[in-house]
Amino acid sequence: MKKIFLLTCVLLVAWGAFPQKAWAARGTPESPHFGYGLRVDVNGAQIEESLFLAAQMGLDWVALDFDWNAAWPDPSRWDSSTPFGRAARLADNLGLTLVFSISNPPAWAMTPAGPHPELTAALLCDLKQLFPNLQAVELYPRANTLAGWGAQPDPVRYAALLQVAQERLERKQLAILLLAGGLTNRTSALEDQPDTVFLQGLYAAGATPQVVSLRIEQISGSPLDEPEASSLRHFEQIRAVMNANHQEKSLIWVTGFDLPAELVTADVQIQSDWLAQAYGLMRSRLYFGASFYVCYNASTTGPVRACLLDRDGLSHPFLTRLGFLIGGN
Repeated sequence: MKKIFLLTCVLLVAWGAFPQKAWAARGTPESPHFGYGLRVDVNGAQIEESLFLAAQMGLDWVALDFDWNAAWPDPSRWDSSTPFGRAARLADNLGLTLVFSISNPPAWAMTPAGPHPELTAALLCDLKQLFPNLQAVELYPRANTLAGWGAQPDPVRYAALLQVAQERLERKQLAILLLAGGLTNRTSALEDQPDTVFLQGLYAAGATPQVVSLRIEQISGSPLDEPEASSLRHFEQIRAVMNANHQEKSLIWVTGFDLPAELVTADVQIQSDWLAQAYGLMRSRLYFGASFYVCYNASTTGPVRACLLDRDGLSHPFLTRLGFLIGGN
């Protein structure tokens, strides 16, 4: 592992050194290219370093979690000093292509059946105006669970919310790619629905999203292991539902995947090989848009994880390898 040193000149000119991209972002339906992404923990360590480095190596996408209740609890006032506000402003100024994952609405933005569709749609418009480089939004990750949706998961209501959001963006002529489904393979509560069942419900309700988003959590085994709920190739089971509903042109985004638990304390080269194989597998599938490793910058609390930048700013070997993968994409 090595320390990331940022040159002073880079810090001084960074605000204008990374212009907005004029071409279709990789991983979108308009692009033939796979998108390499990483998730930045806005409450974690080394936030500035991770964002500057992402810009330097040309990372295709940076994902930020937008905890609505924490980042914008008062609808009459935007507070740019929150951890999300600071991270998103820096990322936007650096010209990074951004995807926000919207979760945890305040009480005033909830209904007994889940998040309020019109208020969610208004939020997307406001965020786009605040952050011009916001190109995609994941609507309520883990929406097939009670925890993610905030109420009994309901694909019919999710489909209605998706339609309201899309129509509002079109009326305002704002270009945001909506990542639909917010699926997760991990269920625990009695009310939770398997992601394949929830996705089938979306299609039955008339939704035909361009992109289906999926979190593959608590992965085990090799990236090449046969498809099952806990394997990386679980995305093939999601794809089967898409194909059965004649959605072959739609894309999958894996908006979060992690190392298997058995590799968290393994040698860093073994971890690097696993991650390279995982990204390579997903890139090889023509129906893939983009994929995001969940641990770019380390958390400031909790157990140590295999993050690409640790709490002291030491970089994981895979970070260099990822730069080469991006360059050759």
